[in-house]
Amino acid sequence: MGLQESETLTCQVNVTLPYTTPVVGVKFKPAVRVKGITSLLAPQHNKKFSWYREKITCSVHHLQPATIQCMSCVALDMPVRESYYCSKQCLLDLWPQHKARHCLAAESVSKASNDCYSLMGRLRSSGSWTDFGIGSIFAESETLVEQEGKTWIKVGSSETYVPSMDDFGFCLMFESLAIDCSLGFPLSEIKSIMTDPVIIPPHPCPRHMIQIQHLKEPRNIVFESQSSNADTFSVLSYNILSDIYASRSAHIKCPGWALAWEYRRKNLLLEITGYDADIICLQEVQSDHFENYFKPKLTKRGYSVIYQKKALQLYTANQFVSDGCATFFRHDRFKEITKYELEFDKTALSVVEGLEPDQRTQGQIRLMKGNIALVIILERVENGSSLGAFQPRICVANTHIHANPNFPDVKLCQVASLVNGLEKIAQSQIPLLICGDMNSLPGSSDPHKFLVTGRICPVSSKETADPLGIYKLLKLQHSIPLVSAYSSLLCSGRVKEDEKKKMNQETKEPEFTNLFGGNSSTLDYIFHTENNLEVEGLLELLNSETVGDALPSPLWSSDHIALMANFRFKQAFCKESHSPPPQNPWHQAAPLS
Repeated sequence: MGLQESETLTCQVNVTLPYTTPVVGVKFKPAVRVKGITSLLAPQHNKKFSWYREKITCSVHHLQPATIQCMSCVALDMPVRESYYCSKQCLLDLWPQHKARHCLAAESVSKASNDCYSLMGRLRSSGSWTDFGIGSIFAESETLVEQEGKTWIKVGSSETYVPSMDDFGFCLMFESLAIDCSLGFPLSEIKSIMTDPVIIPPHPCPRHMIQIQHLKEPRNIVFESQSSNADTFSVLSYNILSDIYASRSAHIKCPGWALAWEYRRKNLLLEITGYDADIICLQEVQSDHFENYFKPKLTKRGYSVIYQKKALQLYTANQFVSDGCATFFRHDRFKEITKYELEFDKTALSVVEGLEPDQRTQGQIRLMKGNIALVIILERVENGSSLGAFQPRICVANTHIHANPNFPDVKLCQVASLVNGLEKIAQSQIPLLICGDMNSLPGSSDPHKFLVTGRICPVSSKETADPLGIYKLLKLQHSIPLVSAYSSLLCSGRVKEDEKKKMNQETKEPEFTNLFGGNSSTLDYIFHTENNLEVEGLLELLNSETVGDALPSPLWSSDHIALMANFRFKQAFCKESHSPPPQNPWHQAAPLS
């Protein structure tokens, strides 16, 4: 570099990778920062980017560039470097040995998947046995550079890059420099950084629905086969782990690439849409991710959507964001009648006012945590049209209760506020569903006891659960016949014992729905009114073998697991009529007695 050229270098470029292992199909975006050499403020500049992949060489003649790839090797998940050859003749010369490796790999994959027909389909779709499934991978016009003792092929020139199957098994190199806005000459030295080899995301692990047969009320099979789907529907509840909480320090056992939002969002959407639920209740949905991803993606799949975000915002990635609850429903099966957006901070005001004057400031700080609930009343339709004389309705509450275990009084205050308002809706003969992350353990926590038993008599204690004595200000009894949907697993005659082992026999809830920091706990629930809704199916639960020792993971992209239930309106309920729902069940601050 000459003196005159060096004098133009007024900037310094720093590049960091979000994680070191790129994933096929997942957008990869390094962080590029430019600062001045003599000051932190950089002069006016543009950025120039280049992406390179390792030059691929023949697996036989290691000094020759590869020009073809055996796609059957890729379909069989064989070592990718063994799939490249410098010419078709090179592959033909070794075809007997190469075909023998195909057979060994096919036998291994067939044993693992137990699905030989699917395997043969994969091979035929890649053009296997007759034309070797070969594909061209090198063109004379490609740009080559030498760096770090390797030859690299240019594959992109934007700030982001989405690796393809051509990149699988090979390292990428990213280059960036600052250039003058008008003349385009360099203002910095080229900064380059290499990744680990590109990987393929793991294959999804499907979960299946378990049919529930109620021992007390055996279903008439003839009637069931003749009935329509008008009186059945499915509900999914899932805390998807907002990106603002998905820190590396909190989830140290999850690989960086699997924790990145670009990967998790694709995995979550694939999982959620795969369940094909009629109603979807999501918690911890980040506000920008809702607007830019989940809303448009699920709207295209035939869902209407309602979203409520928390008032508390955090600053991240140059913007203020918050998380909240999102409820989606198929617009060809349901229409919205009314909705209620519940802010527990507002309902807690009446509790604060009931405290002694010298406790109110402390009570306000303790009780107001920003949690919310989204309640919607839906009416059943068929292909967007009314069903006629009987138009069944359902009230769906989607909530996320305060998480801190040191605030059990706050949890109970929020749950009591929600339930006492829902009780007024239930008086209109509308079936109820409560879905969400209750952040309360089954059996031992007051909120769970209150939900399933209808009353609770907690003892206020300044040393334990109720330091301010707010329990005496709460209405801690209700008449809603609530039961947990998953308790039906233990009452069904059709469920295999392996599935029942995933349930806690004492609490009648799943063994766990959350796995955080090596500790498993049950925090998520689907409650329903027993008098007018019947569970017909449940999404199978996971165990330590299918999950591993930590969530999220490459397979499961949240620290919670999804819960899902199929419901049927009970026949006695189908003869009843609905009263109009109340205008605002929480208008008078439900927690007050």
